[in-house]
Amino acid sequence: MADRLILARPGSLRRHRDFNKLWLGQAVSAVGSQVTLLALPLTAVLYLHASAGQVGLLTAAGLAAYCGPSLFIGVMVDRMRRRPLMIAADIGRTAVIGLIPVLAWTGSLDMQVMYAVALIQGALSVIFDVAYQSYLPSLVGAEALLGGNSRLQSTASVAEVGGPGLSGALVDLIGAPFALLVDAGSFLVSVMSLLSIRAREPGSQRSQPPDAPVGVRGVFGEIRVGAGFIYRHPVLRALAGSVGIFNFFSQLQLTLFVIYAVREMHMSAGSIGLVLAFFGVGGMAASATLGRALAWFGYGSILLAGYALAALAIVCIPLVPGPPALSTVLFAVVYFAAGYGLIAMNVAMMTLRQVATPASLQGRVNASFRFAIGALMPVSALLAGLLGERLGLRGTLFICAGGMPISVVWIALSPARKVRTAQQLAQPRSEPRPS
Repeated sequence: MADRLILARPGSLRRHRDFNKLWLGQAVSAVGSQVTLLALPLTAVLYLHASAGQVGLLTAAGLAAYCGPSLFIGVMVDRMRRRPLMIAADIGRTAVIGLIPVLAWTGSLDMQVMYAVALIQGALSVIFDVAYQSYLPSLVGAEALLGGNSRLQSTASVAEVGGPGLSGALVDLIGAPFALLVDAGSFLVSVMSLLSIRAREPGSQRSQPPDAPVGVRGVFGEIRVGAGFIYRHPVLRALAGSVGIFNFFSQLQLTLFVIYAVREMHMSAGSIGLVLAFFGVGGMAASATLGRALAWFGYGSILLAGYALAALAIVCIPLVPGPPALSTVLFAVVYFAAGYGLIAMNVAMMTLRQVATPASLQGRVNASFRFAIGALMPVSALLAGLLGERLGLRGTLFICAGGMPISVVWIALSPARKVRTAQQLAQPRSEPRPS
């Protein structure tokens, strides 16, 4: 029974019980995570009166796991069963996020605690995400990956619609620190959904991790195999480079947008939540139309169009004028366009990466890819805080706008631009041996 469920066909995901359990847990967890995405920086800005530099440091702490630790996490994911890792990560995130409202209630919350919470929560999120992206191909089968990724991303986009609005309302109603209780509870729902999955990972036994690596000595050797696979693969190498550039400059904007909206544009928490919700609306629209668009235009064209649309939207952010009512409407349009382009790009890119990667390398390749695209994001967050204090918030956003087109040019000149179907990258699931 379990083995039949693993090899799901594209049209059978609605009847795939274990996928639906994963989907349900991630749907609830995604809403909670969207609450934290807004409530955590608002706790720093409104509750602890943090400066731009402190907000930058807080964001950098949450991204620190991208700088090296993610590579070791990839080895751990390939050596161990992935579902137990996901469960453990969710339990840890429940505890660490739940600490903030408790300390706020007792009057002992400060920025040092916020930094520590962001650091631990960020590391646990990387563990969960790497394990989750590596687990999905074994759960649904390669032929159903696009459908599975699209459905999960569509649900995440729905969460991006309701989550920020819920977060803004909760912040206005009960305060930013206490809104985080929603996220803590959502992780427990995810834990229960994961515990209910019946399918076992292929080849796993209680005494042996799945797809144990062969012929690789030492952790650094295993890391080298995963990173080397990306480097030698022309499409994955191009994707990693272009997304790395995109993320570096977009992180400048992400770090400063909340504080910019509050202090420069004089927007309320509810208005900011509404604006961020339109990112999810754009993502929903992308998920709903992506399958047909890929069939018509191919993966390469969709990647280029997604990059271009998302980059153009981010370029427009510092150009949005006040007053608050007008800026809220214009920011909503900008974030809709960014959500459409970014989600289309992400789903296409994730599917190509999963199809191109052998099963025994999924963890290390996913982790190495995250390192490649995210290692500079903590630096970008720190730089955003520093530049925000020295040059001003709007001036820093203009620097972000100036760098975004580089990622579009990179993908336009890369081999990824010529990929039409995911099957072009499919290969036998064997692990390369180090030379």
